[in-house]
Amino acid sequence: MLCLWQSPVASAQTSVNFQPTAAIAGSRIMLGDIAVIKPQNAETEALGQLPVAVAPAPGKTKELYVVQVINALRNRPEAAGVDWQGSQTIVVQRKSNTLSQEQMQQIIAEYLKENSARLPATEYRFTPIRTPETLTLPAGKLSWKVTPSRPGIVGSTNFAIALSVDGKPVATCVVRGRLEAVSEVAVAATTLSKGVVVTEASIVMQQQDIGERDKPFTNKEQILGMQVARTINAGTVLQQEHIAQPTVVKHGEMVKIFARKGPLQLSTSGITRADGRPGEIIAVKNIGSNKIVQCRVDGPGAVSVEF
Repeated sequence: MLCLWQSPVASAQTSVNFQPTAAIAGSRIMLGDIAVIKPQNAETEALGQLPVAVAPAPGKTKELYVVQVINALRNRPEAAGVDWQGSQTIVVQRKSNTLSQEQMQQIIAEYLKENSARLPATEYRFTPIRTPETLTLPAGKLSWKVTPSRPGIVGSTNFAIALSVDGKPVATCVVRGRLEAVSEVAVAATTLSKGVVVTEASIVMQQQDIGERDKPFTNKEQILGMQVARTINAGTVLQQEHIAQPTVVKHGEMVKIFARKGPLQLSTSGITRADGRPGEIIAVKNIGSNKIVQCRVDGPGAVSVEF
């Protein structure tokens, strides 16, 4: 005799119990975000991944009507035979990060502190003038990158903060203000005439805001023995445009002309037609040929030309 056996345990019906409130992090609302789904198995997990609506903006809420959710899902095979239960409406709130004005300013302060080792100033003071209102951002791990308005930071009038959540860019805010970069710099002790050589008596070191200065000298050793390129008034912060290397040959001076071609080198004498600093090209009269030759100044009493 053939006997048929059937399991006494019938497959449990899937139930979806809608909750009155829900909090989500993503940009879309999934069924599993707003309801408790039973029993727990692969089929109900797939059901929970069905999208039901677009999420509200970060920090905002959105009300869903359950009847509309059910109608939108009724033709999905995953939702066949589901027992719908629970609340008739659902208030969904999207989680968020917030970034306050104080936090933006702190980010800039930390950036200046981290970069202080490679900058010439000894102290930085940033005074915010215009800071964006508190930002509401998506939930997740917040990171940022600060970019000053000037590559060297000194002289910057604003800082852009590029914000990312979980590695994805979400916003950029710009904080405007005044950056003071206070450092000890070389200042003319007296009026310095063009052409004079800088000595210890020529300069004093003073604390100054170098934010508007173009490459000031923060160490007097950088300019001692150099030559003043143009007349400078007393109290002026010395910058690179004020200083030049000293002339090593004078106009009308007898110099040695070295003519080089590969390993071959010849020399003759000449008379300079202008003052010259190392590396400059000046006219020199070759005594032997009476011709004017354009030569490069190599050092005191020496010039060279390639041929």
